[in-house]
Amino acid sequence: MPYLLIEHLEELRDWVLLEYRHTSEWWGEKLIFTNVEPHEREELAKLGSVLVQSVTEFPFDRSKLIILDPFAEEELKPEDIEEDSIIVVGGILGDFEFTGKTKKFITEKIEGAKARHIGSVQFSIDGSAIVAKLIAEGKRLDEIEYELNPTIELDEFSEITLHYAVPKLDGRLLLTPGLIELQKRELGYTEVDDEISDEELEAFFEGKGEL
Repeated sequence: MPYLLIEHLEELRDWVLLEYRHTSEWWGEKLIFTNVEPHEREELAKLGSVLVQSVTEFPFDRSKLIILDPFAEEELKPEDIEEDSIIVVGGILGDFEFTGKTKKFITEKIEGAKARHIGSVQFSIDGSAIVAKLIAEGKRLDEIEYELNPTIELDEFSEITLHYAVPKLDGRLLLTPGLIELQKRELGYTEVDDEISDEELEAFFEGKGEL
């Protein structure tokens, strides 16, 4: 398998860390973090390899780099990816629409790298990493399911809409583990110790249970 590299560009808040943990579950020892502050190294070293330097500064063989950039002209295909390829994801939390941050902070600073997009919809960091993994395993972009802006009901009066696409596998949403409990906790629905299990989340999205 190729490597996945996250150029860390956000403060390491709870939401970011949840997405990084989910990415690590999918990529394991093939995950690399770059542009990491010294005080963040210990936490991120639990999830993957850590480099202080930015990917724009480190002397990787740039012909091996494939930058996932929404503004790239070509889509990512399985044949783009080799065993020693390094797929680069910007560690950037999304806005309501593409802002060009990946192009500004990564693509334009690395000559000789390939730039590829993964569709016209916006994924989270871990969502992008999952799509990249599925393509590396041989799937075509148009074969990968996703749900755009999924809405999650918190109770009969309240709901949360995630303003990005979430990939699906075999009809199941690959939602960031712990994200719903984080949202409910921040909105005052649950206490810190009142956690929602992955099984409860799966049942909820299959219409078999409530959160």
